[in-house]
Amino acid sequence: MINKLVFLFVFSMILAGCQSRRTIVSLTSPDMQISGAGLRIGDRFIEIPGDSTNTVRFELDDVPTGYAVLQFGNSQKMIFVERGKDLTVCFKRTVQPNASRYNFEGEGAPENRYMDRQSRLSMIFMKADSGENEIIQQLNDSVCQRVTALNSLDLSPEFKRLESERQRYNVLRSFSRYKGWGDGLYPFLKEQLKENPELLITEDYQAFLLDALYAIGGETGDCTPGGYAGRQLDYLVQHLRDTAVVDFVLHSVLSKYMEKRGTESIDGFMEIFRSRVHSSRVRQAIEDLYAQWNRVAKGQPLPEFTFLDVNDREVALSSFKGKYVYIDCWATWCGPCKQQIPALQQLEHKYKGKDIVFVSVSRDSNRDKWKDMVRGQKLGGVQLIEKLPTCSEFSDWFMINAIPRFIILDKAGNVYDMNAPRPSDPATVEVLDGLLM
Repeated sequence: MINKLVFLFVFSMILAGCQSRRTIVSLTSPDMQISGAGLRIGDRFIEIPGDSTNTVRFELDDVPTGYAVLQFGNSQKMIFVERGKDLTVCFKRTVQPNASRYNFEGEGAPENRYMDRQSRLSMIFMKADSGENEIIQQLNDSVCQRVTALNSLDLSPEFKRLESERQRYNVLRSFSRYKGWGDGLYPFLKEQLKENPELLITEDYQAFLLDALYAIGGETGDCTPGGYAGRQLDYLVQHLRDTAVVDFVLHSVLSKYMEKRGTESIDGFMEIFRSRVHSSRVRQAIEDLYAQWNRVAKGQPLPEFTFLDVNDREVALSSFKGKYVYIDCWATWCGPCKQQIPALQQLEHKYKGKDIVFVSVSRDSNRDKWKDMVRGQKLGGVQLIEKLPTCSEFSDWFMINAIPRFIILDKAGNVYDMNAPRPSDPATVEVLDGLLM
């Protein structure tokens, strides 16, 4: 009889332990239809459809305690999930000004309410004329104040441990706004640059990690994209060991470099990437990106692109073969693009009669507005626009995600520079003079 009671007791404890490891995270909304949602937690991404009650319910077994990201529609929200503590997240589309769109219920609610309040804090303002010691003291004092306030609250010990670190990086993000870098700040910066895979899912840690590495990339030597990327990867090779952190940094550094310079002089960087990357997902993403940028590398031929001029006549890009082509990708609604127009006009005047043609390709969807500006301001060069307002084959080919963007083609119509300097940059004259020698 006693053995039977002992068995029942042990069995009930095991069952209770198994039940306590299940965590339920729910998402609902009173004023928005939720068709489904995704939850990124640890190294997992889970997608669940909504049910008849407009609720998405994630039933998680053996979930790691820590931060997670809830994604639904065009929204995402970082939350804290603790093993065995259920959490319901309620999202409201319409709220009063300065009010949160989120409400939390369940055992995990207090920690998430705290995080939601913290998300609306403004970043620390760093004065440009502050001394190095003053900057460091201000950052340390701000971290201390936040951690002291956090520890005074009745919240989960595990949450306090992680949140103290996240708050530290939230404060340190202000560091990147400080422009008066001096030799005394780099040791402090490197001291703060620690591998923390538990926080890698958070925007605060990601932002500080990348900002700090970028600052280190500019510590010495040339300030070209290659110089920055090279020093960042050198730091990674010498100091970073955690596989998740290494993969994140590799993906970020190489993506940013290719956005600036494509595959130009990238072979050495790719060797480091291929020897250090661990994630098959990151490996494939960078290899795919490499293939995309390689199609617009120097010397690569282009497919035929045809545009319309202000008189609706078709103009093929290949019609300019025999001359260098300086292409301005712009739009009438783009302020930075319009700021470059005076410098572009100066280039057109300087190289008039030379073997170079200046072509402006508009991203406007309103063709009449584009025509009015071209004619009203008597814009020079060759003014072109996509044949269809919804067509962006040229932009897609060159992966133009932001404008203005400038491209140079050689006399054979091949790519010479897929991301050329702006007209206002003195380097542009150096490049064009070198081509026309």
